[in-house]
Amino acid sequence: MALYIVGAGVSSEYLTLKAIQVIGAADKVYLDTYTSIAPGVDRELVRRLNPRAEVVEAPRRLLEDEAGKLIQEAREKTVVLLVPGDPLHATTHIALFIEARRRGVEAHVVPGVSGLQAVIDATGLQVYRFGKTVTLVYPEEGFKPYSTVETIWANRERGLHTLVLLDLRLDAGHAMTIPEAIRILLELEAELAAEEGREPEIRGAVVVGVARAGTSEQRCIAGTVEEVAAASYPPPPHSLVVAAPRLHPVEEEALEVLCGCKTCREKGKA
Repeated sequence: MALYIVGAGVSSEYLTLKAIQVIGAADKVYLDTYTSIAPGVDRELVRRLNPRAEVVEAPRRLLEDEAGKLIQEAREKTVVLLVPGDPLHATTHIALFIEARRRGVEAHVVPGVSGLQAVIDATGLQVYRFGKTVTLVYPEEGFKPYSTVETIWANRERGLHTLVLLDLRLDAGHAMTIPEAIRILLELEAELAAEEGREPEIRGAVVVGVARAGTSEQRCIAGTVEEVAAASYPPPPHSLVVAAPRLHPVEEEALEVLCGCKTCREKGKA
């Protein structure tokens, strides 16, 4: 008996042969409904792959506060946690994996196609020119995520792009969209820049909005913040890239061809 943390990829189309085999042999399958969204990865998919398996949704409460339940069950059953994207790109799953091993429970990871890589691939930007990845969360009373802006500034000072992951609060039915993210970022940057006596950067940067990366619904739009915010997109997951101050000529062409950018050559040389 064992616990398998299985990456489903960016959609059901990306399930690996190993993932299908593991799901097919499971006694119980938990569907991660907390960390991300993978179209087509649902109860129906699991039932097609394994009609005999018990299928249970795993919200944040279960994965973070009651994770010991999965580990205990894996002592007597083959338990699968089916995760959107790659399973160990979220600290929630890393903690579960480590705790299972600590308790002497056999635990395995089945990698999946990462949503992070799918976003970068959608843009055509060069992967080695990306700096620290950051998540933009919704501001709340008493808290504003200024650190997201600070990370973008730091990356741009080093000539690097920033992949900005957008807040998902699936238990509450909220998933941040690209237009929301741009509005929030500009508001945060304006406040922080005024406080520190410096000029804002994001409003003048090349930005790239990517929706449903790697799926048949993928949409990538690059350009000014106004152009990207005004575009239409399929439903989340959405991501945002804030480009480095200078673009490589191949990157400029990639953003034109793949993401319809009309101003990237001009802005990328600014």
